[in-house]
Amino acid sequence: MNKQWKDMKEKWGALVFGACLVVLFYILLSNIGTVWGGVKAVLNVFVPIYVGLGIAYVVNPFVKINDTYLFRKIKNRNLSWYLSVALAIVVMLMLIALLLYSLIPQIVGSIINFVDNLEGYLASLKEFVNNLNLPEGELLDTINDLINNEGKLISRALELLIGNIGDIGKRASTITSDTISVGIGFILSIYFLCDKFKILEWFKKIMSLLVRDDHLQDLVNIGTKFNLIFAKYIGCELLDALIIGVVNYVFMLITGMPYAMLVSVVVGVTNLVPTFGPIVGAVIGGFILLLATPVKALWFLIFTILLQAVDGYWIKPRLFGDALNVPGVLIIISIILFGKIFGIVGIFLSIPIAAILVYILQNFIIPKLEARKATMKKTKSSVLEENENEFKIYK
Repeated sequence: MNKQWKDMKEKWGALVFGACLVVLFYILLSNIGTVWGGVKAVLNVFVPIYVGLGIAYVVNPFVKINDTYLFRKIKNRNLSWYLSVALAIVVMLMLIALLLYSLIPQIVGSIINFVDNLEGYLASLKEFVNNLNLPEGELLDTINDLINNEGKLISRALELLIGNIGDIGKRASTITSDTISVGIGFILSIYFLCDKFKILEWFKKIMSLLVRDDHLQDLVNIGTKFNLIFAKYIGCELLDALIIGVVNYVFMLITGMPYAMLVSVVVGVTNLVPTFGPIVGAVIGGFILLLATPVKALWFLIFTILLQAVDGYWIKPRLFGDALNVPGVLIIISIILFGKIFGIVGIFLSIPIAAILVYILQNFIIPKLEARKATMKKTKSSVLEENENEFKIYK
């Protein structure tokens, strides 16, 4: 009786536990927006830490170069590392300041000039459209309506601006908060770099206590591979964006196109965004040039298509090599998925994350599944052989 009662309790306990899990899962799905909002609120608290780790990760290679070559003769290795960190941070700040000093005045001047000449550009665009002798119809009416109603568009933009002052205040507050987070993150990055070896030692000790020895080496291999993929991805993406921006700038200068610096910066920055970025850069640059010189806008778009073809089939393969051997469909899925979850940061990191997932799948999951299947086959074969032997003996 006691055994039956115990079995019944275990059976009903399992059923109740399963029912509770189903109810909990249903509640989570029903309130997924609220749950995800809470998760994001918690994650936002750690934004300065993420920023600090990101800055430290990017600056770390330059610190290692300084420590290996410039300060290698200093016997005190801690002092050598600290000097390497200080030099890398100072050089990085100087480069950023020099870049901003060189680019911002030209970009701001181009924007002001563009706004001042907007009315003349619209008149020229209207004349260009009329000279095309397009057939009367809905397309021509739509184009003329867009050109003739620029005043209405500006008025509507002002109405939206005035009507959303509260929202603008919130956005200003968000920008201020983000700026503070970046500032705190920058300070934390210095501490992360200075205490790098202590942090790595603590991490190794914790992982050795939490993970079995036979799995620890797998995690080390995955971490090493991820570091190589991520470092190469960041460096090659920045170099690729610089090449595309400079080539675009040279082309626009040679052909006498206006707003060369503004458009080239847009093209270079948007080129950092995988897959869809070059399209966005081409549309923005083409629109700016369409208002100024419609014919040159056409040449700009043709050149952009050719440049992106060269970039996709020649420049990037030589920069990245086989480090990011990711199928195209997986790249698209990763961009959509991680972009939806993590925003613009997710879009930037989608390709290296997809690459490490492919690496884990090919080098760990599939081999383990194959080994498991082989073991099951062997076991099944052994059982069949034993049964066959028993049958022979019985016979």
